[in-house]
Amino acid sequence: MTTDTPTLEQIIVQAQQLSPDDRLRLIQRLAETLLPIAQARPPQRLQYGKYKGGRMSTEEDFLIAEWHPTEEEMNGF
Repeated sequence: MTTDTPTLEQIIVQAQQLSPDDRLRLIQRLAETLLPIAQARPPQRLQYGKYKGGRMSTEEDFLIAEWHPTEEEMNGF
């Protein structure tokens, strides 16, 4: 008795024959096998006040942080 394990190319050909919905389900199932630990952990919520700093940001802080591209940057030079 021989067990022929399909090659990656054979699997791709078979996957291309699936409906779009079935392909999405296949992708989801494959992704689940890649990250089993991440799914086992419950999501961690942010703790209120944990990152509280000395002062709140002002409108001036946001204006300074804005990107004001030059003409060269806009043209990809």
